Amino acid sequence: MRILIAIDDYFNQSNGMCISTQRFVKEFKKMGHDVRIISRNINGTPDYAMPRLSVPFFNKLIQKEGFHLAWPIKNEIKKAVSWSDVVLIETPFPLCWSVSRIAHHQHKPIIGTFHIYPKNMTASIPLFNNRFWNWIFMLAFRQIAFKKCDALQCPTPKVKNWLQKHHFKQMLYVNSNGIAKKFIDNPHKTEVGHPFTILCIGRFSHEKRQETLFKALKLSKYQDQFQVVLAGQGPLKAKYQKLNQELTNPVKMQFYSQQDLLKLMQKSDLVIHCADVEIEGMSCMEAFSAGLVPIIADGPLSSTASYALTKYNKFPILDSQDLAQKIDYWFTHPQPLKENSRQYRKFAKKLTVKKSAEYAVKMMEKLSKAKRTH
Repeated sequence: MRILIAIDDYFNQSNGMCISTQRFVKEFKKMGHDVRIISRNINGTPDYAMPRLSVPFFNKLIQKEGFHLAWPIKNEIKKAVSWSDVVLIETPFPLCWSVSRIAHHQHKPIIGTFHIYPKNMTASIPLFNNRFWNWIFMLAFRQIAFKKCDALQCPTPKVKNWLQKHHFKQMLYVNSNGIAKKFIDNPHKTEVGHPFTILCIGRFSHEKRQETLFKALKLSKYQDQFQVVLAGQGPLKAKYQKLNQELTNPVKMQFYSQQDLLKLMQKSDLVIHCADVEIEGMSCMEAFSAGLVPIIADGPLSSTASYALTKYNKFPILDSQDLAQKIDYWFTHPQPLKENSRQYRKFAKKLTVKKSAEYAVKMMEKLSKAKRTH
């Protein structure tokens, strides 16, 4: 099968959506499928290269978020779509609007993957971070970005429910973005502590809500006995450095490469996931697959909480008091911590990228067959 994937910033190494797409491409190719990419020509050369899309007044903000938008070139898109058997849409931006319109005109099956909520986009812009603008962006997703898609892949049931609630008419199916084998196979320490290490992974941005962890550490009875690492970078770094100064035992804030992050996971006990807007939460999934026990923020737009196996694996969004209590519980209960870690390692084996890619191909074949019979 010839699979065309449209995504603005395919070669990005710090964005979860882009990394997930790269992993799916690798699995598709292993299965013998021919895959081509239409994307921005930055940090790599896609099969069909698109130039930069400039957005007046928002360019600096987009750059701060570490993402690059692509400007659609119609002749190249027509050439790409003509080659394909099936088209996958990964981003809700102008490149993918154009690709899906042209694919629809050519009667090609189109599958979109829902990677971001509107609030993922508006959280960093106070002017737009309200119900009205989130509704406007939802309409843009429904009526423009994904309108021509025949089906939408939803990483979790919560995402599927959100799309149904907002009247997306496509066939909706649940399929995780999946966990890479290197995290599942990553060795983990056999004893709790030495020192007791807490990891929080993610961009320092508004929707990730890492300030909840800083507040929880101030409330913890055992804060002096923890080694806490915030692995990431982003626009809120200066704010978090100020919060860090208020702690008697400062947090280590640093960006880690994938290889260094794997090593850090080998020595860590807990992973804290504070985001109040999250489609799936790849970093948290990777961590719990590697043996870290998660404590996950639970709210209406926090899909990662779907992976909480016990009441001690989640806390209400922004509730630093409850988070502090959960951290202290795991610190004072090493045996349950070890058992929960084993449960998560076993659970993660059901969520591999390989299994997700196989299911994605099955759905592509099903959709292609249905398209041919009409």
